[in-house]
Amino acid sequence: MKNHLVRAVQAVLLGTMTLLGAASCAGTHSGQPFSQDVQDRLNRAVDAKMAEFGVPGAIVGVWVPGKGEWIACKGVADIRTGAAPRVQDRVRIASITKTFAATVILQLADEKRLSLSDTLNQYDLGVTVPNSDRITIRNLLNMTSGLFNYTDDENFWQQFLAAPTAVWTPKRLVEMAAAKGAVSPPGQAYAYNNTNYVLLGMIIEKVTGNTAAAEITRRIIDELGLRNTSFPTTAAMPAPFMHGYMPEAGIGGDTGGPAVIDMSVESPTPFYTAGGMISDLMDLKTWLQALASGSLVSPEMQKERMTFGSPNTPYYGLGVMNGGNMLGHSGEITGYNSSAYTHPGGNGATIIVLINRYPSKVEGVSDQILAEVGKAVADLIQR
Repeated sequence: MKNHLVRAVQAVLLGTMTLLGAASCAGTHSGQPFSQDVQDRLNRAVDAKMAEFGVPGAIVGVWVPGKGEWIACKGVADIRTGAAPRVQDRVRIASITKTFAATVILQLADEKRLSLSDTLNQYDLGVTVPNSDRITIRNLLNMTSGLFNYTDDENFWQQFLAAPTAVWTPKRLVEMAAAKGAVSPPGQAYAYNNTNYVLLGMIIEKVTGNTAAAEITRRIIDELGLRNTSFPTTAAMPAPFMHGYMPEAGIGGDTGGPAVIDMSVESPTPFYTAGGMISDLMDLKTWLQALASGSLVSPEMQKERMTFGSPNTPYYGLGVMNGGNMLGHSGEITGYNSSAYTHPGGNGATIIVLINRYPSKVEGVSDQILAEVGKAVADLIQR
């Protein structure tokens, strides 16, 4: 879960990059499939990108109201057994977790239990943070805190990869970032930063007296009936799941090599509210619709969420990425890479790509796949 490049996300989603794909996982279609010609184009697009980046397996879905749908389960979910992915397979969704954490913060703002203008020093989080008297909750949400991103620290990855199932505390993650000092003054520069969302999780716990996992579960997962979505606290993956793989060289090495190290069983605690959650294709589709409609927050907070006005980027709001004509989020964590986007209006197209490889020779392989599938069905969206 290294820095996800929002500009790259925007590049693959703008313009004709609007839709993702259709093949089929047996017995999963509930609507009208795309024509065979479109399905053939989509299959070729996904297969080519999987081969280019050495992706073992992928679960891909696209829904276009009035035009059709496509769901594809490709490659292998388990390289040891050769088992194929299934549509109900769970994956680690990494930074898509941020959309859940941000929603809880916006709900707490609706309840007047906090304000987006509150500064960090108003909350006793048990850790010293640079510029805490000037960093606001809004700065954390829209990535303008100016803090150091702890996942940019090579020492973090060395420690994590040496003991992937070890438990980390949020305080330890923030202390690792704070030791590097401030990178820029609060509010003056956008920089994607996982430290921000760890702090938001700590604020959720301080305000509610409950764990962030419990609040996300009660307020979102249970409310929407997301049966295959969870905020885990242990390293185990709930069955069924698509195994996640990384190359032997690991983070910072020869990431272009084959993905052979199984990272499915890893502690979510080093990623916490910045990237620790688990979900599946259909739950993410349900979640995207709620995210885009603002059904779990007030109109005022939905407007705040959808304000893409950070300095030096128009592509990040309050816990959502802006792809020009789509919104959602992407995520990367050792073993998994996911992209989930939908149209907030218009034709309502929804795209989800889940793959079981990270890292690769480029960041955002799931976005690369999304882009190619988008090209294959752009004519359906433009009509």
